[in-house]
This record gives sequence, structure tokens and C-alpha cells, in this order.
Amino acid sequence: MSATVITATAGLLYLLTAARDITVGDSPELITVAVTLGVAHPPGYPLFTMLGHLFSLLPLGHVPFRVNLLSVTCDALTAGVVFLTVWQLCRSQVAAAMAALVLVVNATFWTWSLVAEVFPLNNLLASLFIYALVRWQEKPEQPAALIAAAFVAGLGLANHQTIVLLGPACAFVVWHVFRRCRQGDGYRVLRARHVLMAGAAFLLGLLPYLYVPWASARHPEYNWGNVSSLHDLIALVARRSYGSAHLVSTPGYSGGSALLRILALLRSIGWLGCVLALAGLIQAYRRQRWYFWFVLIAFICVGPFFVAITNLNFATAPSALFVLQRFFLLSHVVIAPLYAFGFLAAGDLFPESARRGAWRRVGTSVVLLCLAAITAFHHRRVDQSRNTIARTFGDDMFATVEPGSILIATGDGIALPLVYLQQVERTRRDVTLVLLPLLAADWYVGQLRARYRDLHLPFDRYDAREKNLRTFVEANPGRLICLAGSIGNDASLNRDYWPRQHGLVAVVEPKSKRMTIDQLAVENEPLLRRYRPPLPQRIRPESFEKDILDAYAWPAFRLGDQYERAGAGQEARAWYARALSIDPYLAGLRAALARTQ
Repeated sequence: MSATVITATAGLLYLLTAARDITVGDSPELITVAVTLGVAHPPGYPLFTMLGHLFSLLPLGHVPFRVNLLSVTCDALTAGVVFLTVWQLCRSQVAAAMAALVLVVNATFWTWSLVAEVFPLNNLLASLFIYALVRWQEKPEQPAALIAAAFVAGLGLANHQTIVLLGPACAFVVWHVFRRCRQGDGYRVLRARHVLMAGAAFLLGLLPYLYVPWASARHPEYNWGNVSSLHDLIALVARRSYGSAHLVSTPGYSGGSALLRILALLRSIGWLGCVLALAGLIQAYRRQRWYFWFVLIAFICVGPFFVAITNLNFATAPSALFVLQRFFLLSHVVIAPLYAFGFLAAGDLFPESARRGAWRRVGTSVVLLCLAAITAFHHRRVDQSRNTIARTFGDDMFATVEPGSILIATGDGIALPLVYLQQVERTRRDVTLVLLPLLAADWYVGQLRARYRDLHLPFDRYDAREKNLRTFVEANPGRLICLAGSIGNDASLNRDYWPRQHGLVAVVEPKSKRMTIDQLAVENEPLLRRYRPPLPQRIRPESFEKDILDAYAWPAFRLGDQYERAGAGQEARAWYARALSIDPYLAGLRAALARTQ
């Protein structure tokens, strides 16, 4: 009953603050594949896609909200499972409730409970896996818990591969149980058939991966990898397009300090969580020695070890923290039961008489008030219920592009809202949307050829050198080609073409077509007035929302730069000031404004 109350409380909090629409990140892509039964980026996330499709059929609100509810449900259930795990470990409902609630109101955990993502489902499966191991450790003669843990582990791999990081801690539990049973009379409880049943349950949990070739054979519009063979499936699951040992392959994101990443992990846990976890670790060593080693091994593997090897650089790519933050969540789930041990350790500081009756109720009330204060403090920053930044940007972008244009987009913050709007809501189907990073994959080039009969692709795989944007533009004469986002190191257009800034996009024009700066300003003025950029104080600067804000400010910044180069200081200042009013964070803007004072 108490676990149900905890789950319902978490669910209500997350429901009230959940995103009603698409948001930045992988959310638009994941919603798209869930609704259309497509295939997401590696490793494909088949379990999330199938569950997300079921949630998309709910008669509640708009489609994005329905799929977002999957995350709400998973993390609310995770809180309930954490409660049950703590109860199994220390038989204290109060401590179990406090531990679960500390996890629920943690700002990082709360934030990622509100949008369509694979990580809340990973949280739920990891918490179930840990709970099953705890149950089995107590009664190893009953193999049901071991078999359940193996099945959940398989399901976890069919959702997110980071669950393998719990492997060393799981191996420790198996060794601990085996040693304990061998020392007593009951070592025969670890029978070979139990191991075989657990192995079969694990393989059964992997069956969702069969969804990938089935879905790919239907040729959905979003079909990563175009899986048509066992080799293709293995390549997708192994994340070979990213490099199996790398989290991301985007240039500029790699490097940096491992220590800074570990400190970011600890900050995500928060001072309260760190204090309780440290006190709980000491208490677990005293009360449940096996659990002390289990949770220590698990946390080291899913936390410091993993974030150290991710090789993401916060210095050169501030949004790298936004990318990495989601991977902190598994650490939160692992150490959440320690919060209960921390509460029990705090209680041990008081006399026995103070831990009973009225004093116990007073202490519980004080802790609940603190948690309520933390909830109120984080609410405004975490709440996603009014976040329409990604949708508004996508609508403004499509409103900018002329009918029949080719729109080449890059960057998840810019490209994925366009993918969702076009493929799910059928917005601007007349526009040929091309994702530049995927042009490097032959399967994507083949999909574009099959989907757009009037699009000519002069290569099977884009490489930014010989097979570049210039050859792409010249293979499609007469088509208006627009660029959204950075084109990286492809300089092939520089000699014979120039980017005409047309609001949020840059139109590729031959150098034979001339336009004055004043003409460009007149062309952009009505577009900029029509746009709906987010307020700077409403965005999360560490997220891809910053990329969207930059995109809104860039046209004014570029016009200011052109006026400055032409020696028109007054006009340059006016456009720079306009860009500053949209995005005070845009790199180089304040320096440019100071130059023209």
C-alpha cells in the first residue's frame, strides 16, 4: 500500500509538470518512431518504441504528451520499486518512503521524467533488476527472483545498453550467494537447471530486438540503418555508426577533463543526496555488508567509471553536459536505497526514546517539509508543461522555406523538431528535408532516393570532400536549396556560391546573383518580426534550446556583421543590438557591439 502511495505521489508530480509537446533532444525522434513504428538511432530502442506506440494510442491530449506519459509512468514506478527495495533491505517504511521521495524530487531525475526518453524506462528496469537480486539474495533456494532478474536484464538490454554496467555488481551477488550457500547445508540450491532457466529468461528478454527487422521491412520514413539482414541488425545494436566504444561521434564534443565530468555527476545528485548516500554507505557496511559491496561496485561502474570514459568535453561543447546528464540517472537509481540507510544512521544519533512516538513524527514532518521546500525550489526550473520552444521553432523554420525547397538541416536541436512535424503531423510535405549528418550513410542516401523521386543525389555516401555540398547543389539545378545549422568543414560552396540569409535559413545562391546589404535587410525584416523566439530567461542554456535561441539571433547578427564590414557603423550597431535583445548569450555578439560603439 505504501509503495502505491509513493508511486501515485511521484506520478502526480510528474504528470502536472510533464511536457505537453515535443522538446529538444532525442524526444522528437523517439516520438516519431513510436507513433510511426519506425527505427530510432542505434541501438534502435525497440522496447521503448513498442511501449511508446501503445502510449501514443491513449485518448489523452496531443500525441507528444501521450508518449511523454511513458516516461512519467516509468519513473513514478521506479520510485515505488525503490521503496520496495528499501523495505526488503531494512524493513522501515518511513526510511523507504524518504529515500524514494528524495529520488523523486531530485532536479535531474525529475527533469528527465517529463519528456519522451529511453532513460526513464531504463531506470525502471534497473530498479526492478536490483530489487529481484535483493529478493534472491535473501532466499536463494527460491529461483523465481533470479529468473526474474535475468529476464529484466534482457529487457534492459533491449532498451538501453548501459544496464550492462550493473554486471560486475550482479556477479558479486552471485558469488556472495554461492559462497554463503556452500558454507552451509543449502549450497545445492544453486542447481544447473536454475542457471539454464535464468539464461533462457535473459534471451527471452532480448526478443524485442526482433521488432527492428520487422519495422524496417515496412519501410517507415524514419528507418535508421535500413536493417535488412543479421549483419545490419548487429551493426545497429553495436552502434557501429557511432563507434561502439564512443558515446557520440560529433566533432568538437570529445576530450576534456574526466574529473569535471565526475564532479558534474555529484552535482546532479545534490548535496542532500550525497550526504545521505555517504552516511548510508557507512550504515550499510555496519548492517548489510553484502549490500555495501554491491552498491559500491554498482555505483563505481555506472557512475564515475562510465562518465570518465565517455570523453565528452564541456569546455568546447557546453551542450555536452545536456547530452551526458541523462546517463547520470542510473547512478541515482543505484544509490537511492542508500538514502534510507542515511536516514537510519541519522536516527541512531539520537537516544532510543527520541526515536519513538511524538519525536519520530516530528522528525518525519521536518524531513517532509524539507522535501516540499526542495520541490518548490526546483519546480520553476524543471516544469516542462508550458515548453513549446521546439515546436515554435519548427513552425517558424517551415514558414520561412519557400514551397518545393530542399532544406538541409544539421544538429539535433534544429533537425529533429522538423522531422517530427513533417513525418507525424504531415507539416510542409512539399519541402524535401535532408539531414546532413546522415548523408554519410549509404542507407540514408538510398532512402532519400526512394522517397523523393525528384531529388538527385550524385553520390552514395557524402564525405564533405569530393562528394560534397557543391556536387549536391549542382545535381539539383533550379531547386531552391536552404541550409539550417552548421555545415561543418565542407567548404566546397565557397568559390562559386554564397549564403543568402533568409531568416532562419541560408539560401545557396550563385555568386552571379548580387544583392546589396540594404536589400537583404529589407528581405529579412518581415521574417524577423514574424518569428517567435523564446525569452532568454525561459531557456535552459546548457541544452539544445540554446542552439534554437542562437538560430533566432543569427540573422540579425550576420546583417550587423555585413554592415560593419561595409563601414556602416550605425546600422551595424542597430542589428547587433537587435540580436542581443533576442540572445544575450550568442558568442561574439557583445564584442561586436563594443567595436561599433
